[in-house]
Amino acid sequence: MSTNAVISASFGRKLTALEVLRGQIYKGHFALAAAYINFAEHFTALLEEATQQDKANDTKTYTEAVLALGTLDGSQLTGSTIAKWKKIAEEGKELKKNQKHLPSSRDALYFIAQGVEKGAKLGVLANKGELTAESTITEIKRLFASGKKKGKGRGKVKTDVRSSPKTVTVGTEVIGFKATPIGLDIDHLPREAQKLLSNNAVLLRVELRTDPDTNRPTLVAVGYGR
Repeated sequence: MSTNAVISASFGRKLTALEVLRGQIYKGHFALAAAYINFAEHFTALLEEATQQDKANDTKTYTEAVLALGTLDGSQLTGSTIAKWKKIAEEGKELKKNQKHLPSSRDALYFIAQGVEKGAKLGVLANKGELTAESTITEIKRLFASGKKKGKGRGKVKTDVRSSPKTVTVGTEVIGFKATPIGLDIDHLPREAQKLLSNNAVLLRVELRTDPDTNRPTLVAVGYGR
């Protein structure tokens, strides 16, 4: 690889290790989901380190060297592919615990990782026979179609009384303007929200919608406030 000439020796060794992991998938070890999970973890970690190295050296060499190993078929690496490797790496611990029950496919593992993010218990699903090494992507998508994402510190609903004192803001941009009753007990709302309701504010309904391009679930607010 021509870029190795300007890459540090220590980073070069890590790059070689990543290439070895990718080679295991090529050589037929693709039957083991662990090969994909290990590659995802090392690829994600090394890509982050490469970004820091390039920033420190004012280059793109490190990042380009890692990205060159990001696809298994030599095709051009896309942002979507990088996101899949990162998601598998994020949920790598849970995936590894149940790897004997997982299909040996990057995309299959990606959708399973999304299910783990929503709180799915892979061991339970495997014991029920709902998740096996032979599960297809279509079956996996159907299996994890519902469910909420784990909080990870991001699940709080915030109110913004400065820009619109009488409107409850729920997490994202309002895209619809139809008021919808949601049957929520007012006593369970934050004090700020209760004050707004006393001023005849209208709460927003939150829907879970799926992006058709990325299959990622997104919370969308529908409604309006006075």
